[in-house]
Amino acid sequence: MQNFSIYRERPTLEVEIRRGVFCLAGANGLGKSSFLAAINFGLTGIVTNPDRSAFASTRKFYTNNLEYSRHYFDGRIDELDRDIAEVSLTFTVGSRRYDLTRNLFEPEALRFLRVVDEAGEIVSLDTDDDERRHENYKRLLLEDCRLSSFDQFVFIQHFLLTFDERRHLLFWDEQVTTPMLYLAFGIHAEDAKRADELTHAVNRAESQRRNAQWQATTARRRMKELGVDDIDEAAFEGLAEKHQNLVDQVDAHANELHRRQREAADARLDLADASAEYQALRHQYDQVFSQRLKAHSAPRLHPLVAEALQTNRCSVCGTEGSHISVRLSEKLESHSCPLCDSAIERGSPTPDSLESLKRVDADLSATRERLKAAQVRRDRLDKAVDEALKLHSSSTQALEEFETANEKALPTADASIASLLDQRRVAEAERKRAMERRDEWRDKRDAARRELEPLQRALRSAYETAETEFVPAFRELARQFLGLDLDVFLDMADKTRFVLGLEVQGTRRRATTALSESQRFFIDIALRMALIQQMTEPGETVTSYIDTPEGSLDIAYEARAGAMFGKFVRSGKNMIMTANINANQLLLRLAEVCRSEHMELVRMTDWSALSEVQASEEALFDEAYSRVEAVLSAAAEQQSAVEQ
Repeated sequence: MQNFSIYRERPTLEVEIRRGVFCLAGANGLGKSSFLAAINFGLTGIVTNPDRSAFASTRKFYTNNLEYSRHYFDGRIDELDRDIAEVSLTFTVGSRRYDLTRNLFEPEALRFLRVVDEAGEIVSLDTDDDERRHENYKRLLLEDCRLSSFDQFVFIQHFLLTFDERRHLLFWDEQVTTPMLYLAFGIHAEDAKRADELTHAVNRAESQRRNAQWQATTARRRMKELGVDDIDEAAFEGLAEKHQNLVDQVDAHANELHRRQREAADARLDLADASAEYQALRHQYDQVFSQRLKAHSAPRLHPLVAEALQTNRCSVCGTEGSHISVRLSEKLESHSCPLCDSAIERGSPTPDSLESLKRVDADLSATRERLKAAQVRRDRLDKAVDEALKLHSSSTQALEEFETANEKALPTADASIASLLDQRRVAEAERKRAMERRDEWRDKRDAARRELEPLQRALRSAYETAETEFVPAFRELARQFLGLDLDVFLDMADKTRFVLGLEVQGTRRRATTALSESQRFFIDIALRMALIQQMTEPGETVTSYIDTPEGSLDIAYEARAGAMFGKFVRSGKNMIMTANINANQLLLRLAEVCRSEHMELVRMTDWSALSEVQASEEALFDEAYSRVEAVLSAAAEQQSAVEQ
């Protein structure tokens, strides 16, 4: 991670992640979640928006999160580091090694890419175009992952391999579970992609069919209320929808404009503060310098004289040339003031005055950098405000022109379509069209369902074949945590989506409220681990990412969660996890199971500056780290003794 400003103590960071568990342990607010987000951003180019609406398809998930990802690292990266903040990753997929570098504000571009095959031959090394380099990365990655589209890779990375601060539960979300099951249980990636597209098409068509039916019902009700008959409504078709789209666009642009204006106002305040501080320090510098002159110190250090000597340019009149520094040097050597020719008494400045001058000069330099950053941020945000203002003005003008052109035909508060003619004919025509749309969308839905059915049967068959391995794997992992006998079964949520059901000691529990929050979290993690094992061949490695999973667990369940993670890692899989460093039984049990050969503990408190409260209690962090490290060492020594 290059110029990653959030890690104040180590903004340029290189980490080697060995096989087993890489555990990044630290205090609150040090950037643990940002570390995982940066790795996922490097791999996929996106960070998941936690406020985004419900999942629709793998393709929409990827495209919907691109814009959010462009701004995710705002505030985490200093203004002057935006262009140089990068994440570089080296990893293997199959037999090929990937080296890539991605700027933290460029989700669809790579600044460097090198892919080397097993024989050491370079497969791809493009240096001319960042976007083309990203496209080559996607193409090669799909070959090695045996997937059909890059959005499938992004989907697996963010919904299966990553359990982050969103706490999104795969087990109880059939919209996400369905495409994951197609990918997990042996269905060809192209068929999984098609199943995802068809599922989305069926649900969209059903939604449109219901909307059309509601419109037809509304029109029929209005026809009964009117009692008149004479109108041709063809000229008004689609006007309401077009008008609403324009209104939505104006609202969206207005919200963006207001957001940018607030950011720009904050930037101007920061600039004013920095400028005021800079001027105050300049005044202080002049005062200290004048005191040194009164103490018979040489004027060579005066800002105007020092600048003229360095640049060969007179700081008063602007004349340039080498004779400037020559002339100034002559006057200084003759102990004359360079400006007024007055004789300067020679003497030695006091050490205190020199130290004061140095301190003020250091403060002045730091404030100058802050002022520069504030100016750059102010300029960038002012430009963003101008762009947002243009978009808002353009969309507002388009809306006004549309409303002027269709003044009499647009919807009113009293009717769905305003008309100068007979409203009953309007309602009748609207009902007819709504019925036609309803039938059209019903036909599209049924056609997509028919095409989807063979893929659903294939998934059921593949699941039944794999069930003898997948279910025991899940059961064993979940039992490590809950200490109860669990089973999982495949069911249908509706005619398009599958759902996994849970059976606890012979009782089926479909509602999430039947389990505690922590139980749901770790059952979901157990499901992910079982799916990962299902999707990989024996001996294949894969890395899962888990962000501060301890949550509200008590000591007993923390230990069980550590045992569950340890079993997963000892099966040959990898894990990058973050954890709050405290009296954490999860980490202690994980260290006990994995030992130092399968687990590395990294002190994140060495990366970022602690808060005042955290710094005052730093000894507690050291004690907690030491406990985990002691378990790692003891487990390693015990294993060595057994082997001897």
